[in-house]
Amino acid sequence: MERDPVGKALAVLIALADEPDGPWSVRGLARDLDTSPATVHRIFTSFESRHMLTRDEEGGYVPGPQLFRVCRSLQDGYSPVRLARPHIEALAEESGEAVLLGAYEPARREMMFVDVVRAVHPLHYDVGLHRWIPVYSGATGLAILAHLPEPERRAIYAAGLPRLTTATLVSVEDLEAECARVRAQGHAHSVAQRLTGAVAVAAPVFDSDGVVLGDVSVTIPEQRFESAREEPLARSVRAAAARVTDELTRAGHRRG
Repeated sequence: MERDPVGKALAVLIALADEPDGPWSVRGLARDLDTSPATVHRIFTSFESRHMLTRDEEGGYVPGPQLFRVCRSLQDGYSPVRLARPHIEALAEESGEAVLLGAYEPARREMMFVDVVRAVHPLHYDVGLHRWIPVYSGATGLAILAHLPEPERRAIYAAGLPRLTTATLVSVEDLEAECARVRAQGHAHSVAQRLTGAVAVAAPVFDSDGVVLGDVSVTIPEQRFESAREEPLARSVRAAAARVTDELTRAGHRRG
């Protein structure tokens, strides 16, 4: 763990974001960060005094109102989320399904979902926001992976391709073939590659320099999905992603 106090506090804050469900314990977080419980306790106490954290009935630490306020304010001001929101809402209304906005982080070579419009259908998947996930699995990852430079894709492959489900593509040859298919058709489609029983259709979003920033996707439980829906959904998803790209281009937004 970093030596300077600010760095230590930031490391704790990042660790909380990596495990957002809570409650968090001093000893558990100290173990995860390979530091002393006393260090984490001092930081937690400071956060608690500023209402960033509070205690639950069993003494564990949970987010406080100030942490919620800060996170919400920053999220609302993150321009891709703000600019994309009307378009993913429109896609959710048109499709009747959950729509996700994914964002790619090149430093980690991973992605996360930064916004969601949840499905009104009683049978749907709830996908967690702001959690790092790989880009080599599922349509939500493949729509991004396919548009990364080849050296970057190769670095992702070299880091390892753990199988998430029995349908996950874990060979370089299969992934490269799928990436070529995604680029040719303009969208990715997957069944149970990241999550068993989940179907996804995703299309890439680009920044003002034409660099892939993330993607827009629709997710559907497999038992409700019919193959005849793929192409109409794909057209709608591609159109929504193109509109988001247009918004980002007009705003001059650049990745990073």
